[in-house]
Amino acid sequence: MQWSLFLLLLMGQCSFFMCHLHEYHFVEEKKNWTEAQQYCREHHTDLATVSDMTDMERLRDSAQNQDGAWIGLYSDPERNKRGMWHWQWSLPGLESRYRESRWHKGQPNNYRSTNEKCVLMDNHTWKDVRCCSYHKCICYDERRQSNKRFHLIEDKMSWPQAQNYCREHHTDLVSGDQQLEDNEFKREYKSNKYVWIGLFRDSWRWSDGSSFSFRYRGPQFNDDSGSERCAVTMLNDGGRWRDENCDEKKPFFCYGDKVIPTNESETSEDALYYCGEN
Repeated sequence: MQWSLFLLLLMGQCSFFMCHLHEYHFVEEKKNWTEAQQYCREHHTDLATVSDMTDMERLRDSAQNQDGAWIGLYSDPERNKRGMWHWQWSLPGLESRYRESRWHKGQPNNYRSTNEKCVLMDNHTWKDVRCCSYHKCICYDERRQSNKRFHLIEDKMSWPQAQNYCREHHTDLVSGDQQLEDNEFKREYKSNKYVWIGLFRDSWRWSDGSSFSFRYRGPQFNDDSGSERCAVTMLNDGGRWRDENCDEKKPFFCYGDKVIPTNESETSEDALYYCGEN
């Protein structure tokens, strides 16, 4: 859930009266993606942005028993042709922070332009490979399960399958320097040669310019299409996303900013908890 705090300065002291919530609005009228984007910007804030599974669950619960509906994610084929990619982490909030020194010599190389968009760890160094190859993975748990935060999954899966598995059974694929430097992670990795980690690249962008790396791909989500594509959330299939021609007519989700006043005067930490709980 996306929260922020409005800070008011009163007589030199900090008082915190307001929670800021991104609120979803389902629009049944069918429009193509561009028309839907224009409608959302005129009547709300923009087409829906989804930052994590909490957002996804809120969006999914707001319109039941529907077929596909547009969200704000789109892919520009011209960016693909010009190689305008950026590496990002599967775990939300770590999109652009990674250490170049972790790459294996000569990597990343997108070998023979074969769409090597996902990253394997090989003896604690990184290699870019095709996401459809099958390997073990390591999942991360925000809260310990069985006294463990990192879990080596022996079943070999593609990168999207590994991401889905980790999100359904744990928190996400292992992501970020802090996790990769954790001694518990190093013990779990041991001598396993190839494992998926949460680093990937794609050309998909959010309509409102957000950099959120969260993707809820279904099996029909195609990263490699050479034409312009837009993302649809399939509410009759658990909300999984797939890509479709942007000219198709569909209902859609907008989001708007909602400010909730409170009667509390809190520290910044207390205010954050208050907004999250209420």
